[in-house]
Amino acid sequence: SNGLACATCHTGHAAYQATFAKPYPHFVQMGSDNYGLKQVHLDEMVQLCMVGPMAAKPLDWKSKELAALVAYTQTQQKTFKPSTAAANPCAAKNPCAAKNPCAAKK
Repeated sequence: SNGLACATCHTGHAAYQATFAKPYPHFVQMGSDNYGLKQVHLDEMVQLCMVGPMAAKPLDWKSKELAALVAYTQTQQKTFKPSTAAANPCAAKNPCAAKNPCAAKK
């Protein structure tokens, strides 16, 4: 693990795309960009975050830890309201983003 936690990226519903409001399975940009997936289930998304941004080992599919993270994320999803403002990737300070689109060109 690189020391990141779920809250590193998602405190206060940060870094969730508008699709997070939709029932799983659904399209997730990170799943598409990093793994070529057209849609993911919530347990799969948790695992993708574990092995991707968090650089951790995946949880056992039948583990209480994975079930707890799925349940927690479901509660987060219930209170999530997508932003109606246009996204500004340069304004976001997301440590979990694969690339910073606003970084200076080398």
